[in-house]
Amino acid sequence: MLVEGPTLAAGPLLLYYAPMQLNGLDLKITPAGFGDAMALQKAIGRALKGSKFTMPTLAMDAKGSVDLAKSDIDIMGVIDLVLGAAVSDEVQACLFACSARALLGSDKIDADFFEKVEHRELYYPIMVEIIKVNVGPFFKGLASKFGALVGTSASSPK
Repeated sequence: MLVEGPTLAAGPLLLYYAPMQLNGLDLKITPAGFGDAMALQKAIGRALKGSKFTMPTLAMDAKGSVDLAKSDIDIMGVIDLVLGAAVSDEVQACLFACSARALLGSDKIDADFFEKVEHRELYYPIMVEIIKVNVGPFFKGLASKFGALVGTSASSPK
């Protein structure tokens, strides 16, 4: 959820997504500029291109919810996707460009933040949120269009 930060006479000073708690501190992420966000989206796409992941066949239960136990999900393909992005130097550089507007408590999220060994366990939780905030908006409208193409009603990601 997008919320406004402190305001000035000209309007909000900063916009950020509603903070989540990590280690008892608020993680606040302000969306990066269009260029940095688009660069991140493209870097992730290049890193994942050629992965062995195939779209799963999802089984639905009587209530219309996905039944993961009966669905055909390629776990190795999912791992391939995650590792493809995780080991990409280009993705890492783009993530840090987008993280320039992120704070955990009062600490800026940058490479120096992760020099502290105790912060390294927060790397993936923080970076996943940075991806959601910066890449997610590009796909919001696409979800409804995709649903129309396959004959189902898909809702926008939240």
